[in-house]
Amino acid sequence: MFRKTLGILLLLIIFPFSLMAYQLSPLNATYDPSGAGSAKVYTIVNDSDSPIAIEVRAEQRIVDIDGNENNQDGSAYFMIQPNKMIIRPDSTQLVRVQYRGPQTVTRELSFRIISEQIAMPRGAQQEEAGQMISFLFVYSTSAYVKPSRIVESVTPSVTVTEDGKLEIVLENTGSVHQMLNSLAVTLTGDDGSTYTLTEEELAPLSGQNLLTDSKLRTIIERPEALSAAGNITAEISYDFMYSA
Repeated sequence: MFRKTLGILLLLIIFPFSLMAYQLSPLNATYDPSGAGSAKVYTIVNDSDSPIAIEVRAEQRIVDIDGNENNQDGSAYFMIQPNKMIIRPDSTQLVRVQYRGPQTVTRELSFRIISEQIAMPRGAQQEEAGQMISFLFVYSTSAYVKPSRIVESVTPSVTVTEDGKLEIVLENTGSVHQMLNSLAVTLTGDDGSTYTLTEEELAPLSGQNLLTDSKLRTIIERPEALSAAGNITAEISYDFMYSA
C-alpha cells in the first residue's frame, strides 16, 4: 500500500548528472483559515555546489479505505510565492505559502505542500559525459487547515464478508485527523465472546493517519472465539494528541 507519514522525502532517480541535494522545512504545518496564521514561510536550503531548480505546489489529500493516497490539485486553496525558482549553490530561498480557501472551516482540510526538484538544462559537454546518475528530490509535506472546533471521534464497525471473513472499518467522524498510535481493537460477539486483534491483523491500521471524512479497513479471518456469534461489535483505543 502507498502510505505517507507527516513529512516524506521521496527519491526520484532520473539521468544523468551529479547528486544535487537540498533541504526543506517545515515538514508539517497547521494553518488558520484567516489572519496571520493563514500564511507560513518555508525554507529551502541548497547545500550542494551546483544551482538547482525547484517547483512548489499544493495538493489536496484524498486517501481511500485501503490507505492509498490519490491526491488532486490544491492550487485553488493556496497562493505560493515564488512557486518556481533557481537556487544558487550554498544559498537559501524563502517561500511564502498563503491559504486562501474558505474561511469557515468546520472540519479540518488536509493538503500536501510539495517541493519538487526539476532537472536543470545541461551543456553539450555535460550531456556527452552523461555517465553519472542524477537524483531529483521531492519533499511531500503535511499541511492542515485548522477547524473552528476540535472533535475527536473514530467510529468502528464490523461486517462479515461474503467469504466469511471479518471486515473491520475505522471511520473518522471527528473534525481533525487522527494518528492511530498504540491502537487496540477488541471484538465482542452478541454471545459474550471476545477477541483482541493481533499486531499482524492491526498492521493496515496501526500508526496510520486517519484523515477527516476518511475510512481505513482491515480484513481478518474470523476468529474461532467468535465462531458462534451472530452480531459482532468493535471497541477501539489509541493515543490521541492534536497539536495545532
